[in-house]
Amino acid sequence: MSTINGTRSPQIAQRVAANALPLAMAAIVVVFAIAQPAFLTPDNLIGIVRQVALIGIMATCMTFVIMTGGVDLSVGPVLAIAGLVSFYCLQADLPLAVVILAGLAVGVLIGTFNGLVIAFLQLPPIIVTLATLSIVRGSALILGGPEQHLIRNEPAYSFIGAGSLFGLPFSIYIFALVAAVMIFVQRRTPLGLLVTAIGDNERAAHLSGHRTRITKTLVYAISGFGAALAGIIQSSQVHTALATYGPFGTELDVIAAVVLGGTSIMGGNGSVARTLLGVFFLGIVNNGMNILNVPIDIQLIAKGAIIVIALAIAARRS
Repeated sequence: MSTINGTRSPQIAQRVAANALPLAMAAIVVVFAIAQPAFLTPDNLIGIVRQVALIGIMATCMTFVIMTGGVDLSVGPVLAIAGLVSFYCLQADLPLAVVILAGLAVGVLIGTFNGLVIAFLQLPPIIVTLATLSIVRGSALILGGPEQHLIRNEPAYSFIGAGSLFGLPFSIYIFALVAAVMIFVQRRTPLGLLVTAIGDNERAAHLSGHRTRITKTLVYAISGFGAALAGIIQSSQVHTALATYGPFGTELDVIAAVVLGGTSIMGGNGSVARTLLGVFFLGIVNNGMNILNVPIDIQLIAKGAIIVIALAIAARRS
């Protein structure tokens, strides 16, 4: 009997660890609902999804990067410069489709640059994307200066971030579409398998005939696309473009969401679907603490503690 119990205990611990995030989310929702009944109102729940849409888009698009053992620290400045490019295209009276494509193209180009340097020059991702963060932020300041640029009389563009469809903010539909596409890509296309193979053992994947450098370049381009899309949504949402949008800490929120979802920071193991759990977990925590008027310094400490706990649970699960 003691042997059976001894065998079951690790199994139960592993099962709990594997489902720790959903269980923690449920517990926190119960606590916030008891402390403040307004937390569970439909308007607040929709507000949570709307608030996490930008981080969610960037996190789902960065999941592949982290699964390869990399990281993209440049998403904040990419968000800012994509909004500025879109603003200037609007000022030039270009069609809406061209405005959106121009903003997205900037993000894809920056992401592709990151990927090429990392993949072909074999430089550390954290160093490359940190340098890109500085370069892109400086470029955004040169392009737009320190002042806000108001986006006026552009109802079609403003609808992207501020409009509603069937009672839900349009940005939620964009977030859902991006998430669905990324889940499909991971589960139903060769790219998902290649990303996992590179994260597990890049050299073995290369010797097996996989085009690892092209794959790594592609995943950074996808990350840049996600950041640019978030920048377009934000600029249309707040009706302004600003070089300092996506401030320091944006990339940390994105990485935290991915890691909370169970993606290994060392690469290999990861899931876009579970990244969504990480996104919503952070959104619930942030929203609940705001409703309860928790000071911002305590919120930052709590967020840092949550990330450490998530990493410990991930290590336990593996």
